[in-house]
Amino acid sequence: MSIREIAQRPGPFASLYIDAEHDTEDAEQQRALRWRALAERLEAAGATDRMIESLAAAVTGSPPEPGRAGRVLIADSERVLIDRRLPHPVQPEIVRVSPLPYLLPLIEYETEEVPHAVAVVDKVGSEMYGVDDDGNVVGETIEGEGHPIHKVRHGGGWSHLSMQRRVEEKVRRNAADIAAELKRLAERIRARVVVLAGDVTARAEVRRALGSIPAQVVEVESGGRAAGTDTEEFAADVRELVAAEARQRRAETVARFDKARGRDDGPAVAGLSATVSALLAANTENLLINAAALGDRTVRLDPEPVRDPGALGALTDKSEHTCRADEALPVGVLVRGGTITPVDEEIAPSEGVGALLRHT
Repeated sequence: MSIREIAQRPGPFASLYIDAEHDTEDAEQQRALRWRALAERLEAAGATDRMIESLAAAVTGSPPEPGRAGRVLIADSERVLIDRRLPHPVQPEIVRVSPLPYLLPLIEYETEEVPHAVAVVDKVGSEMYGVDDDGNVVGETIEGEGHPIHKVRHGGGWSHLSMQRRVEEKVRRNAADIAAELKRLAERIRARVVVLAGDVTARAEVRRALGSIPAQVVEVESGGRAAGTDTEEFAADVRELVAAEARQRRAETVARFDKARGRDDGPAVAGLSATVSALLAANTENLLINAAALGDRTVRLDPEPVRDPGALGALTDKSEHTCRADEALPVGVLVRGGTITPVDEEIAPSEGVGALLRHT
């Protein structure tokens, strides 16, 4: 389930951001102790028995994993909606029960990536996958014609030369098929980066066949389809390329915001009151936010209209209800089609929030 889909569901919600269990000798004992403490915090925060039961099944029902990592679980009154591993431990751990889901830390992790496509190719075929803006993964394998292709490297006169040309033509044909599918995948997910790995000749043919596409195309030396290939090195290379592009995208958004704020009539606002006004008018194209700078500030908004994209008339800051700003603003922006850019505290707008507007 995507973050946007969760944002529109009725509450209440339990939101957990915790350290993942580690695969140690006393892992089971530590898990039992940690869950007992988490369950007590959930109960004190107002979680229902059903929430606690579904979260208990998720937390205790999967084996511990090696290495340090984090984990996010978000549940409504019926079931666990998100159970996702995070690349870094969560400090401090967060346990909340509230009318709206607490999505901001998950959004912060997700914006460390951008939509991207990866293809590992050889002369026979390709394995490729794409990751869209919501973190959904699409993958497939494409095999070329016939059996594995081998070039004739010596001797044989005209007959062998003709065979070599036929092999080269088959490689080009396979590369064209791979490139066509990779291009469709990149367009489908609106990829900003396309990573090519595998056989040097094959990936050069695929890159040539790709032609000009909007995404940045990068070749890497790690990765391959052969057994025994170092997948960890390849995964690390892909992560770094994607993270670099994500940093660039955030920098571009901040630059747009700064430029707009520099004009008297610029399409940007800063501060909590102005940002809420933009939300009330469904006028937020991109929310810039920093959790630490925003802190525990609250807003007078009814959580039900916040999560309902059609409830503009009922969405007002004169409500008797009070919500945490770090929950209401992301939910309200997401369900109205906006995007969210977490920014560093030192460059955060006033009070930790600002918005690029759809119109002035």
